[in-house]
Amino acid sequence: MVEVVLNGEVLKTISKAMVSLVSEARFHFKPEGLHSRAVDPANVAMVIVDVPSSSFESYGVEGEFVAGIDVNRIFDISKSIKNDEIVELSITDETSLTVKFGSVRYSVSLIEPSAIRKEPRIPQIDLPAKIVMDAGDFRKAIIAADKISDHVVFRTTSEGFFIEAEGDVDRITFNLTKDELAEFNGQPARSMFSLEYLKEFVKVASPGDVLTIRLGNDYPGRMIFEVAAGKVKVEYILAPRIEAE
Repeated sequence: MVEVVLNGEVLKTISKAMVSLVSEARFHFKPEGLHSRAVDPANVAMVIVDVPSSSFESYGVEGEFVAGIDVNRIFDISKSIKNDEIVELSITDETSLTVKFGSVRYSVSLIEPSAIRKEPRIPQIDLPAKIVMDAGDFRKAIIAADKISDHVVFRTTSEGFFIEAEGDVDRITFNLTKDELAEFNGQPARSMFSLEYLKEFVKVASPGDVLTIRLGNDYPGRMIFEVAAGKVKVEYILAPRIEAE
């Protein structure tokens, strides 16, 4: 039913993206590629992962198959896999996923898809501000902000994009002007977000990866990472923290 081959970096990215929010998820193996999405138990954040068939070394899928995956287990296994290592994934009997790399072969029990929490609808929201930047720069800003606060403000003006965090005694501001951004539409927006989630999201990012951010005013933010040399698209949608009056 499913016989696919991919490099280690792609599998590591998929599992790292999903495990940031959930311990199990449905993986949809479709003719056009792999799709998965899930929402965290607190209903604060959503993750959407898409890997087109062209990102696999080989991709053999009959029709569409939905597999219930223990994301924690795959994430643990992926820690032993090198980025450039070839990995074979196969599902032949609807009860187990075989993960083979080098001389190692794992058989991981599948979860009945109906036993996994229902997949969320992707919200259709108008977020006027668009920022395109290096994901590595964003990661550095989030890691720095997490050292002094538990929340951060994303703000755009006609001049550029700002990330701001304030602690009891310290304050940090990260700013990229419109000329320093890969793309920026100059629309004003401002929302506050929890660093507890953001510091997990940026674990998928590396310098050179492309990040697109969509923002509104006290609206959920969308962060779309193009990672693993562009082979994997990971999107996070994060609800804002509303400031007390």
